[in-house]
Amino acid sequence: MSIRLIIALPCMLAAGIAMAAPLTAQKPAASKPDTTAGALVGTWAGNVTVPFGDSTIVAPVTYVFVKGASGLAGTASIPGQGTGTISNVVRTGARVQFRVTVAPMPAPGVTAAAPRHAEHDAKLGADGALDGLVSLDGQPMAKFRIQKP
Repeated sequence: MSIRLIIALPCMLAAGIAMAAPLTAQKPAASKPDTTAGALVGTWAGNVTVPFGDSTIVAPVTYVFVKGASGLAGTASIPGQGTGTISNVVRTGARVQFRVTVAPMPAPGVTAAAPRHAEHDAKLGADGALDGLVSLDGQPMAKFRIQKP
């Protein structure tokens, strides 16, 4: 072996390792669903279904989850009904729970009622949608289904 080859060999090995690194970095990583609460950040839209006597009312809803200093928060809105504040967001596996605090819209000349807490309990499905129930004062009052557009 010549001296040039002995000196060049470590350099070629280093270059070969450097060239091989991008090839291994290009392998696609196994796709895993994001199971963190942070995966909820963004705008979710869908419908709420409320049984009403012999009929059912279906209304469009929008939930916007944002990352705040103390965790996830946000705003929920139902056109014509107003908005509410999202808080107490907890995700455990596929289960997602959160609260929407709404201030009822008083009739003209009527004193505003105290805010109400609509507790949401949903499951994140394989299709990426949240399906669940909304309870008010501990009583289920509606079903909802939302997903990111």
